[in-house]
Amino acid sequence: MNRRLQAIEQMIHPGIGTIDVGTDHGYLPVSLAQHGYPGTLLASDIGEGPLSAARRSAEAAGLGDRIRFLLCDGLDLCDPEAVDTIVIAGMGGDTICGILDRAEWCMHPRYRLILQPMTRAEVLRYWLVNNEFIIEEEQLVADGKEIYSLFSSRFGGSMKLTDAELYTGAFAMLEMDPLWPAFLAKQLSRFHKLLQGLRRSGREPGRLELAESIKKELEKESAKYAHSAGGL
Repeated sequence: MNRRLQAIEQMIHPGIGTIDVGTDHGYLPVSLAQHGYPGTLLASDIGEGPLSAARRSAEAAGLGDRIRFLLCDGLDLCDPEAVDTIVIAGMGGDTICGILDRAEWCMHPRYRLILQPMTRAEVLRYWLVNNEFIIEEEQLVADGKEIYSLFSSRFGGSMKLTDAELYTGAFAMLEMDPLWPAFLAKQLSRFHKLLQGLRRSGREPGRLELAESIKKELEKESAKYAHSAGGL
């Protein structure tokens, strides 16, 4: 498995059951079964091809009867009583929001969501905190040249994130992460380029103002981190 999937597996606790949404080749549920995960294991995918590949992975590992495979969009065919952990990884944050929107049953404290958006993480964090979810744990994972956000979330609470934290994750959760300086630098570069484009266009003054505010917040956090690291 790649580093992203390894990090996701390490975040999963023993429980009633886990569903891997958009399982692709089924590497995550197969690895969980191999490492003695005690609960039910489900793997869903919207495509017959990826789901067939996941079945082959399970059969090759001698685990064909250990994992239940669901051909469906997101959580559409998942039995809410069969799981307490929901993994949705490897897709855009807006796509993840759509999956959760259709599965209102996951809006209950019994379910732990483990989420790893490839893009638009800010959209997903915004959806979570505005639908009474809290982010319990957040970390960064490097895979190739990219750094991705990985976090767990649970319904039933109130959490506030600043505009910048919608893009990065909660500063306080990430300040001790070894990948934090590199990730923060990437976000600063992103907003520097965005501001250049917005200023050249002369349009969308509201978006320009927001981007400037976020960049200042990121610069403040970067300076804070540099000061803290220099004092160690």
